[in-house]
Amino acid sequence: MRRGIVLILALIVGSPSWTQEAKRTQKPLAPMVRRTLGEMGKDAQMPPILSTLLGLTPKPEIVPVKQIAAKIRGTDMIGFDVSAKNHRDIVIFRETPTVRTYFLTSPEGTLRKVIESRKSVNGAGDFKTTVLDPSDQKQRFEKERQCWMDVAETSKLSSSCYFAVE
Repeated sequence: MRRGIVLILALIVGSPSWTQEAKRTQKPLAPMVRRTLGEMGKDAQMPPILSTLLGLTPKPEIVPVKQIAAKIRGTDMIGFDVSAKNHRDIVIFRETPTVRTYFLTSPEGTLRKVIESRKSVNGAGDFKTTVLDPSDQKQRFEKERQCWMDVAETSKLSSSCYFAVE
């Protein structure tokens, strides 16, 4: 009886598909982090004001990142940044001519902070920046997160990356 239990436990623990699925569930963005730090990411810099607003630095300073970015629909830019110093600091962003949204997250995919900059209704003047409540932005974040999880698997932008910003 004891041998049977040990054998069953060994099969469960040692099953690659179950353990891989558990790892993906625990850290869904980890494959994208690896690809960004490896072959896909380019050296870039996060602007000082953004690093401060997101809480990555106590005062405005440039944060070196590895970045994957893509232009979509001719005017919009989406991107995935991993801090070169702290790989747990991930910023997923979407920039349009009138709205710029930055999601601070982690390899586990936990939404930590959201910053949004909007141009005024008439389109004149500077962008107005607001810190948004992460709990109110989960649906938008899930769309962005899914986009980059798809890129991690295929190295291409999927249909999940093309959606209108509210």
